[in-house]
Amino acid sequence: MADLPNSNRKTEARQASWLVGASTLGSLVTGVFALLSGLYAFLSGQWQAAGVCLIAAAVAFGALANAVLRR
Repeated sequence: MADLPNSNRKTEARQASWLVGASTLGSLVTGVFALLSGLYAFLSGQWQAAGVCLIAAAVAFGALANAVLRR
């Protein structure tokens, strides 16, 4: 397989960087909204909804930590 020219490598790196940034931001936003929704549901006495929202927040923040801390 032939090597790609330098300009194609830079373009692919830029696209990959944008995708990683977008997924990180999306995970952060999802985690914060799920955490706030879980807190509101907990204070309203809706225990099952609070549990589901807190599980969603844990998954979102776990995916974020995995993406950020991966070597």
